[in-house]
Amino acid sequence: MKLLFFARHWTYLRNFESAIEELARRGHRVHMVADVEESMGGRQMVERLVARYPEQLSMGESPVRNAGAWFDLTRRIRHGLDYLRYLEPQYATTPHLLARAKQRTPGLVLALVRLSFFGSDRGRQRLARLLRAFERALPPVTATERFMAAYQPDAVLVTPLVDLGSPQIDHVRAAKALGLRTVLPVCSWDHLSTKSLLRFMPDAVIVWNNVQRTEAIDMHRVPAEKVIVTGAQCYDQWWGRRPSRSREAFCERVGLPPDKPFVLYICSALFHNTAHEPSFVLDWIEALRSSDDPRLQDIGILVRPHPARLKEWHGIDLTGYRGVAFWGAHPVDPESKEDYFDSLYYSAAVVGLNTSAFLETAVVGRPAHTVLLPDISARNQEGTLHFRYLLNGLLRAARSLDEHTRLLAESLRAEGEVDPRSRDFAVMFVRPMGAEVAATPLFVDELERVVAAPPPAPERQGWGDLFLRAPLYAAAALLALRTRTQLWWRHLLNRVRKDYKWWKRRVLGDLKRFAIHQLRSRRPSAVAAPPPSALTPKPGRQRDPAKRSWVWDVPEALETRELVTLLGRSDKPILVGPWLSETGFELLYWIPFLAWAKTYGKLDPEQLVVISRGGAGPWYSHLTANYEDILSYYTPEEFRRRNEERIREQSGRMKHLDVSSFDREVIARVTAARGFHGAEILHPSAMYRLFEHFWFQRAPVTIVETFTSFAPLPPMEPFALRGQLPARYVAAKFYGNVALPSTAANRAFAAKFLADLARHIDVVLLNTADRYDDHDDFPSELRGRIHTVEHLMRPIDNLAVQTQVIRHAEAFVGTYGGFCYLAPLVGTPTVAFYSHASGFRFDHLEVAKRVFSGLRCGAFVELDIRAVDVVRLGFGAASPVLEGLRT
Repeated sequence: MKLLFFARHWTYLRNFESAIEELARRGHRVHMVADVEESMGGRQMVERLVARYPEQLSMGESPVRNAGAWFDLTRRIRHGLDYLRYLEPQYATTPHLLARAKQRTPGLVLALVRLSFFGSDRGRQRLARLLRAFERALPPVTATERFMAAYQPDAVLVTPLVDLGSPQIDHVRAAKALGLRTVLPVCSWDHLSTKSLLRFMPDAVIVWNNVQRTEAIDMHRVPAEKVIVTGAQCYDQWWGRRPSRSREAFCERVGLPPDKPFVLYICSALFHNTAHEPSFVLDWIEALRSSDDPRLQDIGILVRPHPARLKEWHGIDLTGYRGVAFWGAHPVDPESKEDYFDSLYYSAAVVGLNTSAFLETAVVGRPAHTVLLPDISARNQEGTLHFRYLLNGLLRAARSLDEHTRLLAESLRAEGEVDPRSRDFAVMFVRPMGAEVAATPLFVDELERVVAAPPPAPERQGWGDLFLRAPLYAAAALLALRTRTQLWWRHLLNRVRKDYKWWKRRVLGDLKRFAIHQLRSRRPSAVAAPPPSALTPKPGRQRDPAKRSWVWDVPEALETRELVTLLGRSDKPILVGPWLSETGFELLYWIPFLAWAKTYGKLDPEQLVVISRGGAGPWYSHLTANYEDILSYYTPEEFRRRNEERIREQSGRMKHLDVSSFDREVIARVTAARGFHGAEILHPSAMYRLFEHFWFQRAPVTIVETFTSFAPLPPMEPFALRGQLPARYVAAKFYGNVALPSTAANRAFAAKFLADLARHIDVVLLNTADRYDDHDDFPSELRGRIHTVEHLMRPIDNLAVQTQVIRHAEAFVGTYGGFCYLAPLVGTPTVAFYSHASGFRFDHLEVAKRVFSGLRCGAFVELDIRAVDVVRLGFGAASPVLEGLRT
């Protein structure tokens, strides 16, 4: 048989991929057509199908329809009919569906509904009959009829058909006018309950299950004999599927610890402007991390974004949470499908708001959870009809995050363990003919039966339709006139606005000149120009002070200035810290912030006592000589344990969000050791609260520029290790983090890179036995010209030793992360590698590169490991490059 398959855009055909492939295997010809383009990978999927079955499958574009007055009038009539549907009683509890339709409804229909004649139930039925009559009287779309007549298909399939104001209705009208068989294959679980009503009835409606069958009969008035239940063919690919890699390999791929279970959070396409899902996800993560249940405090979390809502995640930083990964792509190709299935299969449970991924979760057999918060549920969950089907069988729903964490902990499943509740729902909703009965062959069987039946008689417009077309011509003429004069009206309004602005400027200018004349005897005091900043777009150029003054409006800016001013007036000791977090934030933000605070508040260096860890004292020597190392009060094991407790206390975030119990304990011990009474505190949380405006993209980089003073790290004492290291060497530090995960491929890259480098120059590895940051060092064997300094470092001075080694190196190479910022700040050229660009924030990288460029310190290059071979081709051997690094 010969089929013509219309889709609104190519990605809709993703739900029919198995059915199209089965049709091709049976020798049927299918020509696929898309009305509009999209960028979610659907076209590439269809192209792969066509390349696999070139004799049976083909693809093309829908015939172009002129977007003139008739198109506009057709769209208005259909939007009016769609709006009337949501005034029915069954939608009384779904106000957002009504509001969405109302936004698109022409004003005339809204005005008629407000009249008493059309305002009642019977009145709305009269109005709907009138609009349907006008819709039938619309002129046929001849381009579509010619297109179908040329192809001469045995049947025309149209999906989804039920979009609001759908132009696809014209495909069904054209097919019926030509006497062609028409089929609506329902594309998704919500299309019959949340979209528009069917009006030009297809010859067959293929649905997934008995729930959709009831919707088609009761809501859309489809005759029962035309509704065919086959199951959901789009989910056949997940039944009986096995993962493509081991759990360890998968966790390495996404950046999660392989020795812990993880929860998969799958994002949704919520109604626009109703809820900000990333904010909910942050609250959800903190609820898990602060849970009383130890199973959730350290559980891995994989957040899978919705492919159509990636922009919502701009400015959201998940890197501060340990054991949290942000990963996933639209499953439209074999690789992304394997990734998607593996994430479901290896998860201990799945959480979401309102997503069709719940159905895949049911098929795979994982527990499915949701949280019904009033601000979100009223519009996006319980405010829709189709979501209630999940509440009645599949989902473990909670009304609060506390209730959710309890339900989640109780439901966690081991690898491969099937949740009976999910599997029972999958059989009922996805494979109603039985768990072992695939839907795809049934779908194709039913299409063959439709084609085997006699074709319908052509449906032509009657005299009544032609009579009603007369007022439609008048309406179309008015719309055409409006369209043609729209530009003229716009020019007129623009001219009026310009004249008003000119008049306003003239009046204000006159007032300004009058004020200057009256006050000319008063001379403003000269204001010194601000010094050049390392963060200006062009180093050495001064930034306009007006562009900096806006930060005075940020409450945290006022609080910070007031705090530093009060500290400067105090005669008490000032404890600075303690710093317990990442090296990168310490170098890039905290130390420059303290340099600004010392200058702005005129803080006495003798009053300052810096508290950090691992021998970081030399980094602060330009601020004060008073330094306390936390590791002089705690063993490395105690420090690690207490810091982990601090992170859990902060719901999994490593950043200094507040003064934790561990902070207070450290401060108390230093205060007692120094014999202080009533010391002041300058805690990192003050900086974090201020700079979060930039990190979360609520403020430009000028807020960082205003409250920092950047400089190279101060010189250190003579290099005591000179005799124990080669005369010339490159320092290297490769470790696993989210930017360069500790995968087998990345370990192999690091080993090969170091071996190649050692052929030209000695290499000193900065591996440490203790970890206080967000990484694990790559182990590397000693061989040839590769040296280690582990034996020279103690926990209490390892950062000081590494700083000395880097300062005297010819160059530094290693993982892109916070530690690599150290090398440029001591004047050493740096190349930092990464493999996962999604594993770090580019705004931090931007700040770092501006600082290094402005200070004219060591050069800094970040490099994707995939580009290393290209760089080698361009530069040849490594030796000449290394020899020229210092020149």
